[in-house]
Amino acid sequence: MNLYGIEIDEELYKHLLEYLSDAEIDALFRSITTPPPRYYIRVNTSKTTPQELLKRLNSRGVPAYRDEVFDDALWMPVEGPFKIPEAKKKVIIDKKAAESVMLGADLYAPGVVKTDRIRKGDEVNVVADNGKIVAYGIAVADSDEVMKTRKGPYVKVEKSLYKTPKIRDLPEYKDGLFYSQSLPAIAVGYVVSNLGAVTAVDLNAAPGGKATHLAQMGIRVVAVDRSHPKIARMKVEVARLGVATHVDTLLHDSRYLDRDFPRLKAEVALVDPPCTDIGVRPKIYHKVTLDAAKTLAKYQIQFLKTALKLAPRVVYSTCTLTYVENEEVIKRVKAELLDPGLTIGAPGWDCPECRRFLPHIHNTPGFFLSLLERR
Repeated sequence: MNLYGIEIDEELYKHLLEYLSDAEIDALFRSITTPPPRYYIRVNTSKTTPQELLKRLNSRGVPAYRDEVFDDALWMPVEGPFKIPEAKKKVIIDKKAAESVMLGADLYAPGVVKTDRIRKGDEVNVVADNGKIVAYGIAVADSDEVMKTRKGPYVKVEKSLYKTPKIRDLPEYKDGLFYSQSLPAIAVGYVVSNLGAVTAVDLNAAPGGKATHLAQMGIRVVAVDRSHPKIARMKVEVARLGVATHVDTLLHDSRYLDRDFPRLKAEVALVDPPCTDIGVRPKIYHKVTLDAAKTLAKYQIQFLKTALKLAPRVVYSTCTLTYVENEEVIKRVKAELLDPGLTIGAPGWDCPECRRFLPHIHNTPGFFLSLLERR
């Protein structure tokens, strides 16, 4: 079954029908193929204030606004969709690159799948590997050099399907004054802060958004990931944001932390495990089955059970929308559910203490969040 380029099997469709109407499922998947109307950043309050950063961004012509709920959240409007000018030459790029370029990011060599013979200065269309044109731009390098080195910028995007400010080009980004993060993910930090915790362990820390948020709040975090490249990139972010004194990175498979690091304890643990990613926006295309969700749920339960051994309280979150990866995982670990204290989002499915963010209703990425306490 194909819903706006998102392929799901009949079993997953029936699974969603238990909680959503046919019209709601259609609206949900249609919204996933577009970006939210607001692009959020989190102010790094260890270096600046929301008022000061807002002033600096506005002075550079960036239309930024304060969030109505969270003090350290700013947002910028997302414009589009726009009509893309036609060019004679094309560059084919992978899914991940396309989902970035369609928002206005420039194209870099690693995202290129295939390219016409292009000279620096040529007009080009940037096309996703499923044939969707996502941008028009000007080549800043020759194709031969790009394909040989696989490094550096290739196309400066002049017109993209959607437009967000190129904030990573700003001095404020280099100075570590903010971090790009969705509203629901920012909410996780507030749930932890409201618990009054001073120590935390993040079992699925990369790319570091939640860990660095806690760190800027003065919470000491052990940030764990099993991928060496992800740990390396996270260290760069920790350094950029200037919170290294509050973040200890650890390369390890988090499912076995209690066994391999028996002295590792914290007041709260974060679990944001691998999932089917249905809530991530915008999507060029995606494919997911109910069996895939059930397989991932087994891993999610492992992470969560380990987290409950490390800390008396755990914030469990995912960027997906299936019941089997969210409420069902919570029920299977048999922990006590607590009210996370959030006024945004909606109650979970058969779980009033849980919070769900539905793209077609809340204009955010799809997200699930719950707060558990060890029995």
